[in-house]
Amino acid sequence: MKEWIHRFKSVYKEIQAKFLSKRDSSDEKAYLLRNQLPVRLMVGRKQHIPDILYIERMSYDGATPWGRTALENDMLHNPKSLYYVLYEGHTPVAFLGARLDGGDIHITNLAVVPEFQQIGAATLLLRVLKNFADEKEAASISLEVRISNHRAKSLYAKMGFLPERIKQHYYHGDGEDALEMVWPLAGKQSEEKEDVHATHV
Repeated sequence: MKEWIHRFKSVYKEIQAKFLSKRDSSDEKAYLLRNQLPVRLMVGRKQHIPDILYIERMSYDGATPWGRTALENDMLHNPKSLYYVLYEGHTPVAFLGARLDGGDIHITNLAVVPEFQQIGAATLLLRVLKNFADEKEAASISLEVRISNHRAKSLYAKMGFLPERIKQHYYHGDGEDALEMVWPLAGKQSEEKEDVHATHV
């Protein structure tokens, strides 16, 4: 598996180099993560799909739960979709996908490349999404998380998400249950509970 990942990274970087000059930086913002690592946040567009697929493969042992076609359909044909992609230099390290659903913003995917986990990347993406939700006056942010993913559940709880209900046999493939969690954004409950150490530059 390690050899496969190394080969994939090498091929990806060769392909990536050909398209760096085409990037649009108009939606770009700079931040520092907990370890003072500088990162760039961009609003996801069609040209970022290869980077999102790279993050998925690195995060899910080579799998892509959301493939190219699904991402293109969501980005191009769903006006209520929203994506953020996080970069360290030109290397994609994390992304978040969400949809506006009435008064709720539902997170469809959140993934961080393993070597960039535990330094505030996911927390930064959630904070940025919350700022967007506040601008839209959304009532809540929701998501599903695997029952076995205790690290993610702990992060979401610290951010303000509350357990809502169990969705049995939610995940395709292994049929694992999901825990639906909701972050209420009205009143005191929406106050942030964690010092993120992710600073806007």
